Parts: sequence; structure tokens; C-alpha cells
Amino acid sequence: MKPTDIRIIGAPVGIGGGHLGTAHGPTAARASGVIERLQRAHPDANTVDLGDAFPHTQVAEDRLREVAACCSQLRARTKETVLADMMPIVIGGDHSLAVGSMAGVAAARRAQGASPPGLLWIDAHTDINTHETTPSGNPHGMSAAALIGLNTMHLSDVVGEDGLFDPKRIAYVGTRDVDPGEQIHIDQHDIAVFTSRDIKERGVDTIMTEALAIVAPESAPFALTFDIDVLDPEIAPGVDTAVPDGLSLEQVMTCLTRAALHAPILAIDMVELNPEKDVDSRTALAALECIETLVQACSHMQGA
Repeated sequence: MKPTDIRIIGAPVGIGGGHLGTAHGPTAARASGVIERLQRAHPDANTVDLGDAFPHTQVAEDRLREVAACCSQLRARTKETVLADMMPIVIGGDHSLAVGSMAGVAAARRAQGASPPGLLWIDAHTDINTHETTPSGNPHGMSAAALIGLNTMHLSDVVGEDGLFDPKRIAYVGTRDVDPGEQIHIDQHDIAVFTSRDIKERGVDTIMTEALAIVAPESAPFALTFDIDVLDPEIAPGVDTAVPDGLSLEQVMTCLTRAALHAPILAIDMVELNPEKDVDSRTALAALECIETLVQACSHMQGA
């Protein structure tokens, strides 16, 4: 398999969550050396930073409408990148950006005559509320809902028919905070959820074997969206919505390595880095270590 060229895309959206500082995530990642790290991690790939997909988002009266406008631009960018046989790595920004990034990947695959890919969602949350079920009103908790076809104001318009994912090819890993409305959606669509407790009780390797069998059966290509808050807040305090009892850095890096070595990854999100809440850049450095490990494993898979 030939090396996949990598395109870094910033998604400086913060209005989708509860803390606007998440919009500074792409700047913090770049300042911490993410481009150089990825170039070292996969020296055979041509890694280029395409800049940001849209301007830094500000406070908006209608957050769902503004987030949708940002995601529409990101969707076009990731679709174009995948169609050009390159891997987009989208750096956020809050998790509402997945509406654009992941829909673009699914749309590209359909345009190529292929089925939409599976989706591995590594996150403390499931992000599967709609505008009707959300207790917070934050769009970053609605991205998965829009991507599986649940009616979500404005965001569903961005996804469209060609940007949809099959819920039976989605698996959550590291989950530990699910709202009542989200649980209803998960049960209705029979979506696989592997909690942080599952990982601690049954082991990372067992959980990843089961999750990847769902997301990428027979080593089919898939997409990966990675929320840094899957890490325990003691390791990664600089996130939008921290949840106790998270995974260790070693556990997360094992998850990412197993994923990359299992099947081709079409696109990657790294989301929810909030430098305004970080402590001594601990979260930024942990996030970069994770993404570097992931891309390095991708390089081994492609070289096999």
C-alpha cells in the first residue's frame, strides 16, 4: 500500500461547546509542534498544513446555524481531500466539527462508488443528542446524531443524504457520560458502546478487538474521531467538558495503535483541546503524543 499524503485542517470552532477557548485548539496544537511531529511520525507521507477551514468563530445568536455554516465549509474541504486520495487530519475546536469533517468523508466515499466507512468514536461522551433532547443546548453534543440521520436543526442539512453513516458500523470507546435522551437513541439504533469501565475491567485489547470488528469488518476502511476528554482529567485538564474516571495515556495510545494497525484510516479528527483550561500545556502535549502515535502506526500499516 502506498503512503497516504496527509493534510492538516484546522477547525477553530468553540461556540459548539460550553467554553469558547476550544476555538484556540488548532493554534495551540500548531504552536506545540503538531506538524513537525506528524512529519516525523510518517516520514514517507507528504504532510501539509492547509490552514483553517473557516475563520475563528465568535459568539453567535443562533449557535446551531453558525456551527452549521462552519461545518459546511469543513465538509467541502474533507470531501475534496479524500477524493484526492489524501488523509485529512482535522484539529479542533469542539466536537461539533465532526458534522462537517465526517460527513465530507462519507460523501467522498459514496462519490467514489464505495459504501460509507465505519466510524470509531473515541470519547467520554456519545454526542448523540438532538436539539430536542439536549439538556445543555450545546451543538458539540449533537454531531453523532446528525451523522446517523436523526433530525438535528441545521446540522442535518450539512450532513445530507450522502454524508450519513450506518449506525451498525459505529462504535464508541471510552464512554462514561451519557444523557437520558442519548441512551434512547443508542438503544433505538443498536449502537455499540464500550465504556471506560469496560476497558478497565476487560482490557484494552479485548475491547478494541470487538469495536474494530464492528467498525472495520474484514479490515474495511474507516474514519476515526478522537476527543481528548476520553483521557482522565488528571492527565488532560484542558478540555471543554471533563469527566472523571477516564482512561490513562497508555490505554488511549493502545486504542489508537490497535485501530491504525487494523485497517486503513480514511480521516482523523482530534477535538476539544481548550488551551485556556490547560495546565502547563499538559493536555496539548498529551494530545500530540496520541496523534503522533496514531499516525506512526498508520505508517507501519501502510508499509506492510
